[in-house]
Amino acid sequence: MAKVVVLGAACVVSAGYGMIKGNAATMTVYPIVPDWEKYPQWGRDLNYTVGEAGLAGHWIKIFLHYMFIHKAKGYPFWWLIPE
Repeated sequence: MAKVVVLGAACVVSAGYGMIKGNAATMTVYPIVPDWEKYPQWGRDLNYTVGEAGLAGHWIKIFLHYMFIHKAKGYPFWWLIPE
């Protein structure tokens, strides 16, 4: 029997500008494809499916932006940054 791999996803969307007044929406979804047998009411695990908006998401987006640029330019230790 084949082993099924279940994946989750995360998304960060900017909704403002500025280091202290910026805003972003963050969302995680698990599993990506709804599993109606395991989670009959919503198709997803609500403990891992979360959405929030705020300044913390904005800081995460800035951090990810600079990490991806670091990786794309092949700077030292670029291979340590996950895809």
